[in-house]
Amino acid sequence: MHRFMKTIVFVALGLAIAAFALSSPIAVRGAPINLSPAKAVSIPLYGSFAAPAGWGWAATNITEPGPTLTVHQGDVITFHLFAHDAPTGHILVIDLNNNQVQDGSDQASPAFSSATSATNFTFTASTAGTFNYFCGIHGFAAQHGSLVVQSTGGGGGGTTGGIDTTLLIGGVVIIVAIVAVVAAIVMRRKKP
Repeated sequence: MHRFMKTIVFVALGLAIAAFALSSPIAVRGAPINLSPAKAVSIPLYGSFAAPAGWGWAATNITEPGPTLTVHQGDVITFHLFAHDAPTGHILVIDLNNNQVQDGSDQASPAFSSATSATNFTFTASTAGTFNYFCGIHGFAAQHGSLVVQSTGGGGGGTTGGIDTTLLIGGVVIIVAIVAVVAAIVMRRKKP
């Protein structure tokens, strides 16, 4: 009888070790993760130096500062640029270093001066953060706004760092079941 119990305990222990080994997370190199894939974003933007000065989504809502433009990191933005105060010219500057002047690190549109025909300017929002935009002709003080580039929260690739919860719970359930069966057998065998 004692030998039988030893065998059951060793089998239970072996099954418990196997269940635990199967339930532990396995690091797998997967495809790159991108929780918010890049998309094309179209933004109409009207500039004006004459009253009302500033920027707007339409000729009827120009304000200073202009509207806050919000996109996601990796988005490809096409600005459709209009000059509300045509024939006055404007240049849209994305101020990537936020120094409020146009310099070599900034991205700028071609000059535009039509109230009816859009000048298209494409910009890829590759860096997360809040950036100024302003008119390269009239300056930051006269016409500016904010461009918010939200982080995608993902990207990269590599190994999965989290524990697979389903496997972990399954392993714990198997271990508890094995321990319960062994305890029941031991208790039953001890009865006189």
